[in-house]
Amino acid sequence: MAAADEMKTRGVKFTMSDLARRLSLSKTSLYEHFASKNELVHDILATAIQDVQNQEQEIYNNSGLSVVEKIQALLKLAPKVFGSINNHSLYDDLRHYYPNEWQMVSDCRDEQLNRLTSLVIQSIETHSLRPVNVSVLKQIITSVTKDLFNYRFLEESNMTYADSLSAMADIFVFGLLPPNK
Repeated sequence: MAAADEMKTRGVKFTMSDLARRLSLSKTSLYEHFASKNELVHDILATAIQDVQNQEQEIYNNSGLSVVEKIQALLKLAPKVFGSINNHSLYDDLRHYYPNEWQMVSDCRDEQLNRLTSLVIQSIETHSLRPVNVSVLKQIITSVTKDLFNYRFLEESNMTYADSLSAMADIFVFGLLPPNK
């Protein structure tokens, strides 16, 4: 949790010395638990991904939600385990300094999008949603979520990533509703 807090405030530019000082430990003690800072960052991201996957599963399994409510909730998913991330440069720094970990995050997002696309296709087939070009829909979601990771946009808009996802989901879902609803 302390390492995640360091990432939230300093991005990936925190040092193991910073973390050791925060925990009142020696760096040697930290290295007894993590072989490297890369391993630590990897574990933090793996925990955040697992958190998102657990939330996603709860949404899919919630029979009390309509398809529209599920889509809206799925589009808003962001890690909760470490609290809100307000360091807008974190995403760009991960992409630049930790490409393997960024790929792990990207792969997770791709898998989420594939599951969401399947839900949309099923819902179109059962007439719960109006017919749309699913390939275009998938590209729109991909492009928008990628752009919402842009720290400059977040900073200029004074938003967190979770805030921007929520706004996007609200806009997106109301465009999917059938004309009669």
